[in-house]
Amino acid sequence: MKKKIILDTDMYNEIDDRFALVYLMNSIESFDLEAITIAPFSGSGYADTKTIEEGTNKSYDTTIELLTLLNKNEYKNKVYKGATEYSFNSQSENPATNKIIEIALKNEKTTILAIGAPTNIALAIEKCKEIEKKIEVIWLGGNSFLSKDNNELNFRQDIKSVKTLFNSNVELVVIPCRNVASNLTTTIYELSNYLNKNTKLNKYLLEIFKSCKKNYYKNEKDGYGSSKTLWDLSVIAYLINKNWFEEKVFSAPEILLDGTYKITKNKRQITFVTDLYRNKIYRDFFIKLENFNKEEEFI
Repeated sequence: MKKKIILDTDMYNEIDDRFALVYLMNSIESFDLEAITIAPFSGSGYADTKTIEEGTNKSYDTTIELLTLLNKNEYKNKVYKGATEYSFNSQSENPATNKIIEIALKNEKTTILAIGAPTNIALAIEKCKEIEKKIEVIWLGGNSFLSKDNNELNFRQDIKSVKTLFNSNVELVVIPCRNVASNLTTTIYELSNYLNKNTKLNKYLLEIFKSCKKNYYKNEKDGYGSSKTLWDLSVIAYLINKNWFEEKVFSAPEILLDGTYKITKNKRQITFVTDLYRNKIYRDFFIKLENFNKEEEFI
């Protein structure tokens, strides 16, 4: 039986969400994607949004656009807008949270791929405790224990939701950003080499990568030796093959007021990824894109 999954994403926040959706959709024959839920974001250095609600709307529109490009129109009615404020002041209903609860209750087990702030998931847990034993969450967020803090967007935007997730009984895998997912760097030269067919998808991915990098170049030489981390690929890759990762089980750390971790000994267990095999992940990603683009050439 195929694993039931939900992708929870702040799609418009950063280009890595779009690469992650491309990766997932080119691996979709192995899974049953029940929903794509839109996570909130604010204060992004990449997006031109002014409010969380605007970001949610643009994330939704970008998801629909990308599904069209991927010839996955059958999934468009499975995209649900989520919270437009963070859990610490959110009392309102939203379609994403309700859909997470609905899917979790009907399935024996549902895996949620969380590549944004875990607001929608935390709200679902708070609203329906019954789902805690019925979901597995693979979350990209925070930094490794080697880092001095968790000054990372998915973590710091909604620390209350992170605490809810850590303090719940949900089966939880955490992929830290710094010192773990940060290994997933690539360059425009590598992408251009492997995305060398003149397809709409290739042109789209190359263009968003170039535009993202250029926004941070003050002069031409800033691009010398420059690379970009596609953080969100890590969660999709973990779903596909856990053997590409090293992991360790820890007692759930306490999250202090400043967002740092305090090590504990006797709390419930959480799996933290400690390392990943960058080359194996990108090899799989590029091979699947190559196969997709071969099919596109004949359309």
